[in-house]
Formats: sequence, C-alpha cells, structure tokens
Amino acid sequence: MLSRGEACMAELKVRQIESSVVAALKARAKRRGVSLEEEVRSTLSASTVSRRKAFARRAAALRRATGSKPGRRSLDSARVIRRERDASG
Repeated sequence: MLSRGEACMAELKVRQIESSVVAALKARAKRRGVSLEEEVRSTLSASTVSRRKAFARRAAALRRATGSKPGRRSLDSARVIRRERDASG
C-alpha cells in the first residue's frame, strides 16, 4: 500500500527506436553524468510537464480573449473559435 505522497512507478519497454535517437540520448546522459535510463525518464517527464504548461497557458489566453472565467461559459465564443481555426490553417 502506498503512503501519502508516494507515487506508483510503472515500467515501460520501448522497442524499435532509431539508433540515432539512442545515440543522442546516450551522449546527453553522458554529458549530464547520468544513466541512459535516467536521461530517458527525465526527458519523458519534461515533455509531459511542458505540454501541460503549454495547455494551461493556451487555456488562460482563450479565457482572457473571451472575457471568461474558469467554469463559466462565455456567451459568444464563436469569434474566438473562428480566429483560432483560421490561424491553424
């Protein structure tokens, strides 16, 4: 049983990674003085955190653009949706 604040750790096996990717990860791990496993773990963690932060920034920008507050529906979001759609191509 996990105590409060203790995370459950999982194992992951990734196959068919390009040798150039593995070489780059090994080189980066060596420069940082960590194992390849630690380098992969930190890279995956950083990627996840980065994506969450980017989503949070984008959501906040959309709320500012619509004059909305979290949990409250804006009356006219069509203008913002159109602008986002047009910007995306």
